[in-house]
Formats: sequence, structure tokens, C-alpha cells
Amino acid sequence: MNKTLSRTGLKVLPFLINLLIKTLRIKIYNKPSEEKNHIFIFWHSQMLLGWWLFKDKRAAALVSKSKDGDILNRVLLKWKYRVIRGSSSKGGKEAIDDITGLVNKNNSAVLTPDGPRGPAKEIKNGALIISNRCGLPVIPVKIIYHSKKVLSKSWDKFEIPIPFSVCEVYFGKEYNYEKYLPENELTELKKAISNDM
Repeated sequence: MNKTLSRTGLKVLPFLINLLIKTLRIKIYNKPSEEKNHIFIFWHSQMLLGWWLFKDKRAAALVSKSKDGDILNRVLLKWKYRVIRGSSSKGGKEAIDDITGLVNKNNSAVLTPDGPRGPAKEIKNGALIISNRCGLPVIPVKIIYHSKKVLSKSWDKFEIPIPFSVCEVYFGKEYNYEKYLPENELTELKKAISNDM
């Protein structure tokens, strides 16, 4: 693919994703009030709909510095996210500091807690650190595509909903991380959150 075609593809990608999602029959359950800020998390494999759920809101996103992150960054900026670049493997501490600053300026935070490279569906500590620093609850978001294409060769088994299919979104209960926990208790907390996803 030449560079011009690649740039063109990136420009139309937000439009194409919007077009796909507008065909979906999305059912949302237990959505929290938008008057309060939260830290929302969903699995990396389900981020196509996950990121879309919070577009045009007061939302700050944490996106990796990878090439895939470059693509996601472009999409999220179109969707009015405030984007911070970094991950657990690259620029993590600074990225957490930066997104904490945005959350403290009246924004929610949105993260894929198993991204950007996995292991799939294992929660890392970023969302809990932000919760602790900002005094805001973590809310896990469960996304179910009733008809989907799974990219089986990707590390996260990335899911693409089939056009016109039913998708269900469940907002879980609030998890407040008010103090740092010993490793065994932290592991149990992560398991409980994972079970809501």
C-alpha cells in the first residue's frame, strides 16, 4: 500500500467505523449518569464498539505509542477524545501522570486494561492507579457481539461485529481503589472486575 493510499485510508477510517456501528442494534444496560466522571474499562478485543460508546463525551483515552496506536489516535481525536500516548511497556509512568491530570480537570478516563500487547483479558494496574489518585470508581464494561468476525491470528482475538447484528453493553458496578492492596488482595480484586467484563 503506498503512503498516499495509506493516509487516505486513515482519514476515512473513523467514518467507516461510524457507518458500521450505526447499523448495529445496540442495547445498553445500567449506564451510569454522565453528570459524574468515571474510569471505564473494556477488553482490547472489543474496543471497536468500546471506544465508540464514549465519543463526543468528556473522555480522556490512554493509547499506546505503537503504529496501531497511531491509527487509534487518529480515530479518537475525530471522536473528540483527549488522547494521552503511552503504555505499560513504553512511557507508562508519564502517561499515567498525564491522564490523571486530565481526569482531575473534569474528564472521565477510558482504557483497555489488557492492552496494548496483552496478555489478553488480564487487567493491568493503570486503571486502578488512576482510581486511587483521582478518587473515582472503575466501571467495567461488558460488550457482547451476537454475530462477529474474530481475527484469530491477533494476540487479543480481535472482534468485529457483523453489520446489522445485535450488540449488548453492560455497565458493571463501581470499584473504588482507595488504598493500595497486598498482591494477593489486588489479584482477587482484578478477578472480581474481570468477571464483570
